[in-house]
Amino acid sequence: MIHTGAIHSVALPTKLSLWVLLSLLVAILRSVPCGAQGARVEDLRVSFASFGVIYYPHFIAKELGFYRDEGFNVDWIAMPGGLATKALVSGDIHFSTSSGSSLNASLRDIKLKVVYVNLDRPLYRLLTWRDDIRKVTDLRGKGIGVASRGDTMEGSANLLLRKYGMDPVRDVIWVALGTNGRVTSLVAKAVDSAVLGFADSRTLQTRGYPVHEVANIGKEIKMLYTGLATSEELLVKRPDVVRRFIRATVKGREFLKRFKSQSLALGKKYDRAPDDVRSADYDATMEMMTADGTEDVETQKSDIDIGRRALGVQKEIPTEQVFDFHLTREVYKELRDAGWDRVLKASK
Repeated sequence: MIHTGAIHSVALPTKLSLWVLLSLLVAILRSVPCGAQGARVEDLRVSFASFGVIYYPHFIAKELGFYRDEGFNVDWIAMPGGLATKALVSGDIHFSTSSGSSLNASLRDIKLKVVYVNLDRPLYRLLTWRDDIRKVTDLRGKGIGVASRGDTMEGSANLLLRKYGMDPVRDVIWVALGTNGRVTSLVAKAVDSAVLGFADSRTLQTRGYPVHEVANIGKEIKMLYTGLATSEELLVKRPDVVRRFIRATVKGREFLKRFKSQSLALGKKYDRAPDDVRSADYDATMEMMTADGTEDVETQKSDIDIGRRALGVQKEIPTEQVFDFHLTREVYKELRDAGWDRVLKASK
């Protein structure tokens, strides 16, 4: 018998009809390879603190359509970590890439969670123009410029000072200068020293500016540097949003790790640093990246202890109050099982 393709109605028992419909629905959903293909685009607001290579996973995910594939239109907002945390708490943004600053808020019982860690060592350098500052202990009584109070710049310098037996509260003067103000203030000698990102530090030191490095902070300490933080409310009520955003970000991250030249080309649209600086920034970033977007328990505990000391928090804080990596682990397993070559091949 030859079938014409017409669909004939067949009477089925009610329960069986429902089962067939549900089975068809599941089959359709399983055929969608990304979290939101075919669904309406959802707007997300996400903060970032600079344009360096540490943020390239996000820029790459945007340029290669990974966020769009997950159903997101992402509005990227440049702001320092302290301000980003306030915006996250108020609900003005959905994610902050300044996860270190968000950690400090969690220690004050504010319902935020760090869900992904890109780097667990900072790329910061501590620079000065003063000839009488040659080592960390020479900073006693001097000013240190950071982007905003309570950000990861201050946190990393705080830990550095403690390593050398100094009191970060009594021994130095913290100066909040904003994202762009640290470089201009240092060059103008308006601040004694400043914590700078890799690109700014290398540019000043290789372009003849009268500054020198006091410390390479990343080689001295280990701590939460960059990643993603979000509200506990979003994590609980909309885990699908968090999962899909992490998945797109991880794709951008793994592309960055595998394809240097292509990644630098994509990042050039955002990062105005000279090509030699960006290439060196890439190499330095690769040395500090976590293996799978998470942080080991000992480092989590250390991060919490650093924050508690800085904030004067007396009570013990469990790691699960601050960190929740279960979605990142699930995403990495999913993409590894699918095969990185297949996941990223079409984007290369």
